[in-house]
Amino acid sequence: KRGMRPFDLADPGSVAERAFRNLAGYGPLEPLLADDDVWEIMINAPDAILVKRHAGSSGYHDEVFHDDEHVVRTLTKILDDAAGAHRKLDPSEGLQDAQLESGARLHIVHRDIGRDGHLLVNIRKFVGVAYRSLRELVDRGMLDQPVADFLRACVRARLSMVFAGAPGAGKTTMLSCCAAELDPALRVVLAEEVFEADVPLSNVASMQTRAARADRAEVDLRRLVAGFLRMAPDIAIVGEVRDSEALPLLLTLSSGVKGFTTIHAGSARQALTRLRFVSQLADTRSELPMAALNSLVSEAVDVVVHCARRHGEVKVTEVIAVEDQQAGPSSTAFTVTDIFRRDRWDSPLRWTGNLPVRAAGPIEDAGFDLRDLLEAALPGDSRGDGWGAPEAAP
Repeated sequence: KRGMRPFDLADPGSVAERAFRNLAGYGPLEPLLADDDVWEIMINAPDAILVKRHAGSSGYHDEVFHDDEHVVRTLTKILDDAAGAHRKLDPSEGLQDAQLESGARLHIVHRDIGRDGHLLVNIRKFVGVAYRSLRELVDRGMLDQPVADFLRACVRARLSMVFAGAPGAGKTTMLSCCAAELDPALRVVLAEEVFEADVPLSNVASMQTRAARADRAEVDLRRLVAGFLRMAPDIAIVGEVRDSEALPLLLTLSSGVKGFTTIHAGSARQALTRLRFVSQLADTRSELPMAALNSLVSEAVDVVVHCARRHGEVKVTEVIAVEDQQAGPSSTAFTVTDIFRRDRWDSPLRWTGNLPVRAAGPIEDAGFDLRDLLEAALPGDSRGDGWGAPEAAP
């Protein structure tokens, strides 16, 4: 058995504390939920609780549940205490998602689906990473100041941005910090599966999905996004694109409304192909050809920022600008310009020497000197030739 049960502890006070938590609290999860260094909790079995930490070591928790029923009792209490979750533990659903009062996101796979009849649980926490500005991300080392200045210019120029990366790579953090740079006079309409993003503006309409129950219908993300244009948005934000909400979001962003979203992808270029792929899979009824979807993605997205996590650190690894398709509307390839790239994990983000073509006008119109912004990211006194040729991405 992994972990230490109370009778293994030498300190009687610890025995009493753990016994009380198991009876009246959240059992072995309680210290993890209170620890700001922990950002992900994973339960694979009653005796297999794993954690990921921002700075400390990740691995097995030193406490365990007694059995599967102990896990069930703990989750039932967590959901009952989360007044805003509006969820009850319901094995008939198979999969359940909820948000806790702290903002943590809970995902449950019920016992008839998990191997060996165990509940599988993930809790993604958002405490301890409360960054509210690009300046704070620079101080943290996630990106360099010239890159932050460029992204701020993109936001002020009303360019649509996609933040890509693996789970836990800092995509939502980047989105929230960029949203903090929006003009306070703008109206933002935001849709998420569970509330995660933080948009510190006064005119924000935030919505989250609703699970179906006997007395009410389901409201999924696609339905929320499809209603964006009826809510007079200046900026449309979708917390994460991964299913049928992709196409209505692209249609919204190509209609003149600008916005932000996140997507799971291994690179900035892959984010574009995944947007196209998800739109194809999620809306087979439309039978849109690939070339038409390529044009739609190219029109809807202006900038892609890729983030990654390694060794407990999160960093921006590349920034690309999306261009008008060089091969015309029948092309099935994206045309992009590499703007910033990190050659190695421990090296700074550097300007590639290329200048974006399509984004240049809006950035200059917003009052920024594009070349000055980008040359600030060159090492020493180096200078690029500028206006490098955009590249085709598959």
